[in-house]
Amino acid sequence: MSLKRLLVNLSALVLAIVLSACGNNSGDNSSDMDLIPKITASDRIFTQEEFLSTGLKKSKEYDVTDLPDAEFAMYGFWKPDGTESVDYEIRFYPSHAAAINEGKKFADEVTGPDGAVSDNDVTWKEGTRDRRTSGFTSGGGGGSLAVKYADYVIHSNVILLCQGRESVQSLQRCWALINAIDVTN
Repeated sequence: MSLKRLLVNLSALVLAIVLSACGNNSGDNSSDMDLIPKITASDRIFTQEEFLSTGLKKSKEYDVTDLPDAEFAMYGFWKPDGTESVDYEIRFYPSHAAAINEGKKFADEVTGPDGAVSDNDVTWKEGTRDRRTSGFTSGGGGGSLAVKYADYVIHSNVILLCQGRESVQSLQRCWALINAIDVTN
């Protein structure tokens, strides 16, 4: 295993340990949520290549014609060594301000427990099928369509929608990928 790969894996493991150690036993994730930033500004402008350098596998590129100010969007998965594969949708904007001002409402619409999963319910229809999963949500049940991305992160000029059953899990997975970029570059 290369030193770079070892550092990426160690970084993701340390983040997961720190975040899980900070939890409480009441089942309330509010303290966990306070520790994981959802929106962070940075002068750095991220590129698709930086995400791909982590080992993220791009499955699709989306047409962003109807996604205001977006420059590029992709869907893919990342599987850090020893963990399960996680799906991501990453949207690139020219700046942090554009990501917040133009992109946030589209991310809000398709994430969380009330996120839209039907073509009829979403404003930006591109990739709708990739943003949903069938059945088995954290509350149980199955057989119906469910939101794949419990939450998202806006970091600098990107919006990352990250697979997870609940917000904390999605946010942890978003930051694990962002931290992997910082280690590999």
